[in-house]
Parts: sequence; structure tokens; C-alpha cells
Amino acid sequence: MVLLAAAVFVYTYMIKPIYAEISGLRDKSATLNQTLNNYEGLNAKFQEIFAQYQNLGDLEKQLSMIFPSKLDAAYAVSQISGIAGKNKLELMSLSTRQLAIKPGTNSVKGIGTLRMEIKLAGEYTDFQNFIKDMESNIMISELVSLRIEKQKVGKSSILYTLTTDAFYQAE
Repeated sequence: MVLLAAAVFVYTYMIKPIYAEISGLRDKSATLNQTLNNYEGLNAKFQEIFAQYQNLGDLEKQLSMIFPSKLDAAYAVSQISGIAGKNKLELMSLSTRQLAIKPGTNSVKGIGTLRMEIKLAGEYTDFQNFIKDMESNIMISELVSLRIEKQKVGKSSILYTLTTDAFYQAE
């Protein structure tokens, strides 16, 4: 009987008060484990975003080639000249002029347009390839107008007069 009384005494005065503390510590441990899991998930997402952010430098360079951050007529002219030469077309003339800037909205920059008047001479199949290359060129451009004419007497090639717009980000 003494043993039973001692067990009740130990349970009542020693274990019962500590049991509430242990239960609280278990709840706190579960909460901390959940917080740790949330932190690890957020940390993994942060690391992924950080890796993407580090690659933005390359993306910015690629984007500036597609959609230049300022007017660069020399770049646009070199693109046209290179594509014409690649497709065996003679570049007769090329002139450029800057059109009005279309304003942006809120934090988006405006869009500038460089209009190019191009005269080419060559065979029709070469011109078809030129147009295909213009469509797949890295520089964003739009064909505004096209005129096809026979060359003067004695020349077998065809004369092509194009108007194209190349776009850039305006400040």
C-alpha cells in the first residue's frame, strides 16, 4: 500500500505538473517543425528565383538585340545589309528616318520606330529567301510596303522597293 501511495504522490506532485509542460513543449516542437518546413520551401523558391535573376543579365542582352533599348540605326542597317548580301541581292539604296515615338503606359517605356526605305535588285527566289530571313531575323521589324518592278532594258534582275519599320525601346 505504501508503494501505491508513493506512486500516487509522485504522479500528483511531480509528473502531473511536468506533463502540462511536456504537452506544451510537444505543441511548440510541432509548430517549430512546421515553421522549418515552410522556411525550407520558401528558401527553395527563393533560390530558384535568385538563379533566374542571375540569368537576367543574359536575358537583357538578348532582349536588347531583339528590341534595342535605344535608337541604333547602324545596327538596323547592318542587319538589312547582311541579310541582303547573304541572299545575293544588290543593295541599291537604303535610307532611314525616325518616326514619332508611341508613348508607353505607366512604367512601360514608349516604342520608337525607325523607318527604312530599301531598294534591292536580284532574282525573285533570292528575294523570297530575303523575306524569310527578315521574318526570322532577331531584330523586330515590320514590312510596311513593297513594290516590285522590272529593271530597265538590258538587266535580267528585278527591282524591289521595300519600306520596313524596325522597333526599339524609347527613353
